[in-house]
Amino acid sequence: MIESSSPDGEVLLGGYFVAVPESLNGLGLPRAARLTTASDCLIDRLPEEGRWFGTTSEALEACLPVLVHVGARLYALLVPADRVDGFVADMVASDTYEPVLLAHLDRRADGPVREVAAGGRVLGWEVLGYDIGLLHSWLCNNLYEDGVRQLGVATDDDRGLLSDQEAAVRVAAWATLVVTPSPSPGSPPP
Repeated sequence: MIESSSPDGEVLLGGYFVAVPESLNGLGLPRAARLTTASDCLIDRLPEEGRWFGTTSEALEACLPVLVHVGARLYALLVPADRVDGFVADMVASDTYEPVLLAHLDRRADGPVREVAAGGRVLGWEVLGYDIGLLHSWLCNNLYEDGVRQLGVATDDDRGLLSDQEAAVRVAAWATLVVTPSPSPGSPPP
């Protein structure tokens, strides 16, 4: 769902998920006709909530035995290569991680990085973090309105995604500062 912020454009496949894009008009969130997010907080994934797949065929096979809405789509989560190590560190530190994402992104593990299936197209950028075993979007962390106001960024009306790399990098840097609590006076640094 995102392009790379690395100069060479290298991205690593995190995994695949199946979801039905939904209209979003919630308080403090962007209006989106077909919200597209990797966050469990804002969209249900199929065939069961929170399910990630290592290949397109695994995803499609898992959906065969269940009634799947006609609007369901297969998505790939791509992570910029220069952001992967921090993302993996957050997953490992949580002690509750998604095995497919970790298996694809942990470059310490043996095995090749899997290629993204042919025929896909980039939809946009989403700023994600990892906490308590789940991906969380900047949208589900109540940062959207402040981000728009303070950074002047905007999401598209169709999917609720940022349209360019610059906006995503700015939101990610800003969100890190906003979400990271400051130490109280007199307390030792973390």
